[in-house]
Amino acid sequence: MKPTMGNIATIRQGLSRSGRSVGARKGDVPVALISGNNIQDDRIAENGVEQIRIALDDLTEKHLLLPYDVLVTGKSTSVKAAYVPPGAGRAIANSTLVVVRPDDADLGLYIWWFLTSRAGRRMVESRMVASASLSSLSPMALAEMGVPLPPAGKLRQFAALIEASERAYWCAREAADIRRFSVRDDLVRTLLGANSASPGGTDDAD
Repeated sequence: MKPTMGNIATIRQGLSRSGRSVGARKGDVPVALISGNNIQDDRIAENGVEQIRIALDDLTEKHLLLPYDVLVTGKSTSVKAAYVPPGAGRAIANSTLVVVRPDDADLGLYIWWFLTSRAGRRMVESRMVASASLSSLSPMALAEMGVPLPPAGKLRQFAALIEASERAYWCAREAADIRRFSVRDDLVRTLLGANSASPGGTDDAD
């Protein structure tokens, strides 16, 4: 029998800033407020994250994100997930996200990897409740979802493989972007130079 997500992690809703369940109140402590819009390509985007100041108390301190916490969209038009990378600054997830805090950091990487697979996304989607504008996923619904785990003693190897795969993917993507932009810019410069050197080649009006 597969363990459930609730067997291997603590799952809760992100922190609310308004309404009857308000938890984050204005204060002096700067934090990044992460929402579903900040999850792009299965990662937390480096740019566009809102910076706020909150009062740090027992409640808000419990909501501060830890490395390898996994964030899943709780209110969205599509399933998205990302993990909190090591070295990330002080941050909290807003109430549109469900926070999965794994019992083990290596498990966090695996949970993220599983949830961003096609099978994992389908399983999450099957637990979402649709409305007119978006779908919602409750922490309880996610906690009850079964998770296939690697063989005992292989989790660290899985985590290392996932990290290596991600590094290779992003390095290849960065290299492809560099080639793409370099070729385009070089061709445009060449064409502009040829145009200015040809008879009558000018952008000036008569």
